[in-house]
Amino acid sequence: MAEPRVFPDDVPVLVDREVSLRAHRPTDLDEMVVQCTDPLNIRWTTVPVPFTRQDATFYATKVMAGGWADGTEFGFAIEAPHPDGVHRFCGTVSLRWMGENVAEVAYGLHPAARGRGIARRAVSLLLDWGFTELGLDVVVWYAEVGNWRSRRVAWALGFSHDGTVARLLRQRGERKDAWVGSLRAGEPREPVTRWLSPAVLETERLRLRPLADEDAERLFEMLNDERARHYGGRTRSVREQHTGEQVLLRAREGEAEGKRYHWAVTERGDDRIIGYVQVFELDGLDETAGKLGYTLHADSRGKGYLAEVLTALTDHAFDDLGLRLLSLRTAASNTASRRGAERAGYAHVATEPAAFTIGDSDFDDLVVYQRQNPNWVRADPA
Repeated sequence: MAEPRVFPDDVPVLVDREVSLRAHRPTDLDEMVVQCTDPLNIRWTTVPVPFTRQDATFYATKVMAGGWADGTEFGFAIEAPHPDGVHRFCGTVSLRWMGENVAEVAYGLHPAARGRGIARRAVSLLLDWGFTELGLDVVVWYAEVGNWRSRRVAWALGFSHDGTVARLLRQRGERKDAWVGSLRAGEPREPVTRWLSPAVLETERLRLRPLADEDAERLFEMLNDERARHYGGRTRSVREQHTGEQVLLRAREGEAEGKRYHWAVTERGDDRIIGYVQVFELDGLDETAGKLGYTLHADSRGKGYLAEVLTALTDHAFDDLGLRLLSLRTAASNTASRRGAERAGYAHVATEPAAFTIGDSDFDDLVVYQRQNPNWVRADPA
């Protein structure tokens, strides 16, 4: 354990403009109850359910005090302005000692404090103190898979994303998969990867937007109908995803890691997903090039939508994302895919014999299509 300290006397006040960290106080109790009965906090944390004022009192006076006293957890209350402008309790951040100058960071935010950068600034204050005063070498971060708010804070502060550990966390009797990240003393407090955010694109008939939770069922349908499985069912990403929620998770993880953009395709005036398109391999050796993947729902094929989607997406990739080259690969026998690519201006540049998996065990020739950005200019070396 770390060196024991007296609560609240040894708890410093750490300040970043209007955000401050300090010891918990009796005046925090009512807002602590609000935080810990908030549905999002219940979903992603281990707070008792139900959570009462008595629980808040025990946490503020016993749990926090005990952690400081035995050197196992150094917790701070976050104080910042609420929407009414009054400075009040906005959450808790803590460092949990793991030994050998390593600690776990934990944080939870009051619902009134979300969306204003308060968590990032509070955790940054805590990290400064932990590296300096506790002499930490490494801080690790865990969050249940799907807790995007927590992951976004860790990403913004420079934590590496070190993977997923199955069944690592325990919440109300269930084992949960966890994302794991880490930050070392002296590392920059800024993102180490891009977090890609798809723009909304519109054509005469269609709208391309970021994927939404409501897309899960139809997204899974379109990736697993007979035609889609014939041409893509043996790819690893399809084989290993058994629900629409898993498809959404993989897509969002790819964006969070700077690897892929994903769009839902809808008809203008109707937000129901009818297609799915991605630009991927953006983290490869050639950062100026990307690859396209796409599919349409069975009820939306044969309407010329694919060429419309590819044209709009290619224009966006060249004009707004600054890509030099886009390519796509499909089976030689997939005439609908090839026709859509050609109508969108893609040229057939190569064929690889028997290189595309089809059906359960067969192979087809793989055809490669490309478009190059005619206005691309090489960036000057830094």
